[in-house]
Amino acid sequence: MGFFLVIAGSVAIACGIFAKNFYDGDVLSLSGYKHEREKSTWSGRLIFLVAGAFLLAVGIKLLVGAE
Repeated sequence: MGFFLVIAGSVAIACGIFAKNFYDGDVLSLSGYKHEREKSTWSGRLIFLVAGAFLLAVGIKLLVGAE
């Protein structure tokens, strides 16, 4: 499980670094809004980097703590 979290965290961090456009998403229908609203680049990158760092940290903790 830790291995998959490390991979997902690495992918999220890579998306946070290389992605250019971020849009609002509708979490109830799991799709974009009818009129897609573009978000600022720094807020989208911040969300991806924080989430990726969290997944990476939890994955490493699970791998190191595994017996």
